Amino acid sequence: MSSSVQPVSLGNFNLFSTLTAEECAVLVPLFKETVFPAGTTFIKQDEISAQMYLIKSGIAEVKLPLIGPKGTTSVAKFGPNECVGELSLAKTARRAASAVAEVECVCLSVDTADLLKVFETHPRIGYQVFRQLAIIITDRLVATNMMLRNSASHQQQR
Repeated sequence: MSSSVQPVSLGNFNLFSTLTAEECAVLVPLFKETVFPAGTTFIKQDEISAQMYLIKSGIAEVKLPLIGPKGTTSVAKFGPNECVGELSLAKTARRAASAVAEVECVCLSVDTADLLKVFETHPRIGYQVFRQLAIIITDRLVATNMMLRNSASHQQQR
């Protein structure tokens, strides 16, 4: 599907919020709008992929499989102006978790290798995006730590 991304709208996403409209305009041609119906797993754990997704609308649930026959557990839910698959910007590796469209999700997808090429020719854009990426990862790590602490505290009280 062809891109309907506008430079200003790209700046609404947390990962690109510190970029100017001109800097966003440099990135816009790299993005493609994709619609995932509810229930669609669009990131699969253990799959190697360099795709990152910006959520325009909808909710994506991040899930991890549990050891044993218990299925999966929800780690987080992300909505408009947030991103999933962002770790592929830092390293192409197996996906750490799966992402499922809880409701229909309209996403902007990008191949992170293409983004990295732009960062080589536009280092300020690269710096700003990676700084935002560090903030996002830090916030998510803190949230996960709190979730684990709360879960461990709950188990101790039993």
